[in-house]
Amino acid sequence: MVTALALLPQGVNESFDRLLAQGGELTWQAGPLKKGSNLCHGTGGNGYAFLKLFVRTGNQMWLDRARIFAMHAIAQYELAQQLYRQLRYPLWTGDLGLAVYLWDCLQAQAKFPTIDCF
Repeated sequence: MVTALALLPQGVNESFDRLLAQGGELTWQAGPLKKGSNLCHGTGGNGYAFLKLFVRTGNQMWLDRARIFAMHAIAQYELAQQLYRQLRYPLWTGDLGLAVYLWDCLQAQAKFPTIDCF
């Protein structure tokens, strides 16, 4: 929800801005997801909430958290490679989505596929 709603205008409603930050904080407290590194209900998808909050607020903490999730997602990817010995090609449930997330972490941007760019 944070990833999609962070596109709404900033500063119009301070309680909405606080709600987005609280959503990011809840995501941080919950930690990386066990499902895997992918965008669809995975660590990369949740990490985008931090990237969106960084772009929205300029607060370095959110970028740092996104990058911490990215490092965890890389470990999840490596474990999946060891277990299954194959790549996963889909954007949403595969390694391609993780690659997009990692790129955005390096570039300090938040261009979530299909929501922000097609």
